[in-house]
Amino acid sequence: MKFNRKCLTMAGLLFMSAGTVWGADEVRITQLASKVHTDLNQLVKVRKVLLPTAVSQQKAFLLTQPEVQTVQELKGNNLMVRFKDGNELLMFLGEDTLGSGDQVMTVQAPNQAVKPAVQQLNPAIGKIDFPVLLLMPCAPTSNKALIFDCLEDDANVVAPKISQQVKSDLEALGYTVTSRLNNSASLANAALIDNGEYGVVVMRGHGGDLGGDFGFLVRPWYSSYPPANSGYTGTIRASAYNHAAGATQFGYIITGSFSSTYWTDKAFPSSIFFLESCHGADPGALPGMPTWTTNHGASVWLGWNESVSFNCGDNGTDLFFRKIATEQKSVSEAVDAVFATGCRPPELVAFPGNKGACQLAVWKADPNEAPVADARDFKLLRLVSSGSRLYATISFYSAPVFDEFFFYVDTAGTAAAEVLVRCHGNNVEVYKQTMPGLYNNKVYTGTVSKSGNDYSFSIPWDASFGAASIAKVWLYDMTTTDRLPDSGSVTLLK
Repeated sequence: MKFNRKCLTMAGLLFMSAGTVWGADEVRITQLASKVHTDLNQLVKVRKVLLPTAVSQQKAFLLTQPEVQTVQELKGNNLMVRFKDGNELLMFLGEDTLGSGDQVMTVQAPNQAVKPAVQQLNPAIGKIDFPVLLLMPCAPTSNKALIFDCLEDDANVVAPKISQQVKSDLEALGYTVTSRLNNSASLANAALIDNGEYGVVVMRGHGGDLGGDFGFLVRPWYSSYPPANSGYTGTIRASAYNHAAGATQFGYIITGSFSSTYWTDKAFPSSIFFLESCHGADPGALPGMPTWTTNHGASVWLGWNESVSFNCGDNGTDLFFRKIATEQKSVSEAVDAVFATGCRPPELVAFPGNKGACQLAVWKADPNEAPVADARDFKLLRLVSSGSRLYATISFYSAPVFDEFFFYVDTAGTAAAEVLVRCHGNNVEVYKQTMPGLYNNKVYTGTVSKSGNDYSFSIPWDASFGAASIAKVWLYDMTTTDRLPDSGSVTLLK
């Protein structure tokens, strides 16, 4: 009888043990995450333990906790922690990086460097085949840009801050820039990115390779483990260490299912996406958000293919946009400039790899002027060069109606035009100056295209401008005396 009672008691205890679910509530998960981030920071910064070793130690610690079911180590030393009650947390554990990260090694001899290893992601290098030159260059068709910086109040390496420098570079090309910084770089605003019709989108923050998808941590930060329901599809709860605040913070990452759910209202206008984050163009991350975004109208997605430090990230971003904006370089030329600095690995790469010829157009806006009829009032000038042709689109405040307007070009830096393009309703005629103010030498006649309020044409560079590498352009209507810009000119480099 006693034996039977003991058996029943033992069976009951075994049953209770098997049925016990160790609850991982908000307080407990917050405590565990804070300890892991704080201890990792101490190990790497103070005790100089290598990051992979420190992460392995934290993984071993988590696996000893009764609430923890599994700990998966993702590429870049991030940890995906799943708890026995169904909760989960992605821990971004990179030290001095924009997300997950290995120690970053700087190469001191860039002139002897080999090209990035992930060749299929690299933009095309070198000359473009002649037939491509006859096609419209790959460039955004919108002069709006977005800077979405989740870490503007965290570590910053360059001064002024990188968000301000990129903004200045884009504005120099005539882009209208919207800045979403810190808590404004929120989950709600991330869901609206496609609605902004941005030609350029720059996203700076913690990022990670989820294995077949890219995850990007957005704001706001929470001081403790947030609710399971973010209010949005395609989010995962995550934690990261804020270097400026010296504290662990929590938030939600957006994934490919987030972008495919919310970035559907409007196709991207051949947008250039630039990710200053870890793993933004990692091969394992490309099948998710990057691929969905380029399939939805974006022309090219740029990012680092592994972990990137704030130092290499901020300086690389600064250099990229100085090249592509200030110097009007192509994507591949700007990527090459970043590569040549030797601040690698990781590599800054473009996806898809055949979009290296993409570039930014030059824009100039003109206000709506009451004395000028909208059908003749210049609104916006867009210029882009393929190297062999100049492409121009002039937008009016309503569908254009005119007999003629003038497209002047200064090729000698004299502030006077050496070339006149006479723009008619159905064609354009290019004339070279024969004497000051007189244009009698016609060198080209071309067709035009009209769509809505836009009037577009292209002209051959060499036949029109000779050996000049710079074209300074302005528009003038003899009838209304409307001018774009009101003074000066707009500079396009060959």
